[in-house]
Amino acid sequence: MNHNPKLALIDSDGDERFAAIINGTYQIGKARKRTPPDIQTFARAILIEGEDGRFVCADGRKPGILKFSGRAKEARSYRLDPTIAAQLGIPATGNR
Repeated sequence: MNHNPKLALIDSDGDERFAAIINGTYQIGKARKRTPPDIQTFARAILIEGEDGRFVCADGRKPGILKFSGRAKEARSYRLDPTIAAQLGIPATGNR
């Protein structure tokens, strides 16, 4: 599974989980309700809109659906490419 290191959610074990790229798109929602082709739209959905999305560790471990907002248990912090963060008007890193 491919991934994009420009967006990482850091889980409770300290593992970075990156935005998964599946068939050329990012997947928002467990039922894949949106499949944007760009990381900026995906990052907005996850970090601003409170959606969940598909993430994976760089070595392929822990593929799954993660959420950063609300009652999310696994994702404790995030790291986002500074250019994308500036475009979205949010900090490049953050904690819950």
